[in-house]
Amino acid sequence: MKKRFLVKRIFDGYSFITDNVLVVEDGVILGTQKGIDTEKDEVIDRRDFILSPGFFDKHTHGIGGVDFFDITEDDLIKVQTYYFKHGVTTVLPTIVSAPFENIYKLAKAIKKAKKNPNFKLNIPGIFLEGPFINPAKKGAHDERFLQIPTAEKLEELTANCEEKILDIAIAPELLENPDEFFAKANADGINISLGHTNSSFEVAKQAHELGAKNIVHLFNAMPQLHHRQNSITTYALLSDIKVELICDLIHLSPEIIKLTYKLKGAENIILISDSIAATDLCDGEYYLGSLKVKVENGICKLEDNTIAGSTLTIDRAIKNLVKIGIELEDALMAATCNPSRLFSLRCGVIKEGFLADFVLMDEDLNVKEVYAGGELVYKDT
Repeated sequence: MKKRFLVKRIFDGYSFITDNVLVVEDGVILGTQKGIDTEKDEVIDRRDFILSPGFFDKHTHGIGGVDFFDITEDDLIKVQTYYFKHGVTTVLPTIVSAPFENIYKLAKAIKKAKKNPNFKLNIPGIFLEGPFINPAKKGAHDERFLQIPTAEKLEELTANCEEKILDIAIAPELLENPDEFFAKANADGINISLGHTNSSFEVAKQAHELGAKNIVHLFNAMPQLHHRQNSITTYALLSDIKVELICDLIHLSPEIIKLTYKLKGAENIILISDSIAATDLCDGEYYLGSLKVKVENGICKLEDNTIAGSTLTIDRAIKNLVKIGIELEDALMAATCNPSRLFSLRCGVIKEGFLADFVLMDEDLNVKEVYAGGELVYKDT
């Protein structure tokens, strides 16, 4: 049976539209309309709420005590509740630099979880933030596991991983044969992101032209802006490559966020959490991959004081952007359709034929209800 959700207003992934009713059936969006024109279908009256596509966190290492570095099917069943609570319906489980066996274990756990009828979180693939990164910009990655990126290693990963590897971060200056590496990644439908890098402007430009589409957490774990020495950071701001931002107001100042939006435009920004297992829990000691992390006042650091991920959630990131003066439409776009378009997925947009994954919020942007496949998976009580 069709369900019609009557709401205050609808954000479709790009802008607020005039229609205020979302129509779904069998887990898929059929379209939108203005007002109710039938009494035959089920009507869910939520006219006090804003409706948006479910949020998409493409860069998250864990939440609620779970780290994707070492995970089971049961962990995934548990962790989805935490993501739903924050309006996130699509996730790329992100693993820091690790032995390949850990990557394969994560893939197997995802494959098993997807067979469970109680698992509703949309996981279109995995994001490998390592191990193909520069030791000089390793941040909170275990240097023991770092490797030089090659087409042969890509082949090894894809041949043994039971779930789709959708995104891989690399330091492009480490490539010995860029053409061969990108040809393999492009043939396998793997997006290449650039990060944890000392790349020059020219090397970043070459990687972008070969197929790289995204910059990992812009400004973090890369050269800083310099008025005489151009780098990947300068290239990121001047080109149309997509960039991730961690908008916890710790990793980046409000001013640098606003500068990035001014230079890049909303369509090229992707909100990420970079969250770790400590997210939604109290301060204390946790792990990010194999490294111990201390969390104080919600700030995550290694023993040497290196920032190690965050305890940010996507709903809070959206609120932070609005708080510093970014338009709500732009903040929501960066959390919904922008990451979806990066991978050409059928989510993150209110559009016919797309997944009926959406979030209902009040005017203060508090998550009130979340739907996955048109089914209620979270309700604020």
